[in-house]
Amino acid sequence: CRNLPPTHRRRLVAHLFKMPLKKIHSRLRFIVNFSSDKDYYMSNLSLPSKLLKGMETSSSIGMFARDTGGCLIFKLAVSRSSDEAKEIGFAETAESALFYFTAPALSKIFSNIYANKYNISKENISQPLNTVKNVTGEQIKNIKLAKFGQIASTFSIILPFVFAIAPLRNLLTYEQSGKDEFVSVVGLKENKKENNKKESEKKAASLIKKLTAAGLAGIGITAGILSGAKNKKFYNKIQPALTKFVKKLDFSKNGDLKLAHYGALIYPVSIASYFYASRDKYERQENARRFSVTVPLLFFGERITEKPIYKHFDRVFNTKVLENGRTKTYEEILKLPDKIQKQYLKSKNLSYGLTFLTNTMAIAAAIGILNRIATKKQYQRENKIQA
Repeated sequence: CRNLPPTHRRRLVAHLFKMPLKKIHSRLRFIVNFSSDKDYYMSNLSLPSKLLKGMETSSSIGMFARDTGGCLIFKLAVSRSSDEAKEIGFAETAESALFYFTAPALSKIFSNIYANKYNISKENISQPLNTVKNVTGEQIKNIKLAKFGQIASTFSIILPFVFAIAPLRNLLTYEQSGKDEFVSVVGLKENKKENNKKESEKKAASLIKKLTAAGLAGIGITAGILSGAKNKKFYNKIQPALTKFVKKLDFSKNGDLKLAHYGALIYPVSIASYFYASRDKYERQENARRFSVTVPLLFFGERITEKPIYKHFDRVFNTKVLENGRTKTYEEILKLPDKIQKQYLKSKNLSYGLTFLTNTMAIAAAIGILNRIATKKQYQRENKIQA
């Protein structure tokens, strides 16, 4: 029972004195096996620690909590009309479904497909390229090609749908309310056109055709590159770029998206979509303000705010969660002795939670309020409307 923390060892010994010998033997076997697993330590964590640890260890869980649990609530709170609230709800829910559920599911499906195609283990596809060991030159080539196929195929399907979110949102609003101007949607202008259901259905069908064509084109290009890689000369030419592509855009071990995917693929497509679907100059200006603040905050916001927050709670709890310019992870804190582990977890929970909340509020609420004020003032000034 050496693997058990001291307090649990004492409880165990006290409990064993009251038990029959056979029961003691079976209970010891269970506890020794269980305690060697990291899930044992997880079972003793408080609910906030478990949730925050999940957000820290998985970029997708963290992003999901921020976008769906945080941004959506704050955006709805500052929405200007029921039509705008519906648009926000649709866009946030659709993005969450794509980023946090569809993408990981597709990455796993394509992982299985390409593992079978190249006769390699699923484990070698799921782990980072630089950690793959005990493989030959031919095997590492197949692993690179399988990973490329998995990444390219997944995003060939995901990216067209990312682009479709904003145009589909507009079509739904038009079909339900007859409003095709942004200023009408947010309640600044009373303008409602006669809803032309045939026209909106035609636009939706056209959009779906274009999306399907884009997805099939991506899959076709992927298949062409993989087929061409059978030729040694062609593979040698693309090998440096292929390796760089795989290392930069590889999925996490459990198929989650990483920040690199958002920066290199998802956000550029999403930003292009929102500008493409802007219904008037006011919406374009709101998008410009929103993305000029939210994109840097998403990637660097926590780094900017976390240092003073961690320093404060380290002083309050007499801990060193922030040490030598870096913060201790939950995994590292769980390896600390029992005497100090509880204090470190309190400090970490409050520091990580407050850093996360600060960025969520800044991204969602602050930008929403800023856009609300700026657009209203500009519209009233240009249309000579008294406030």
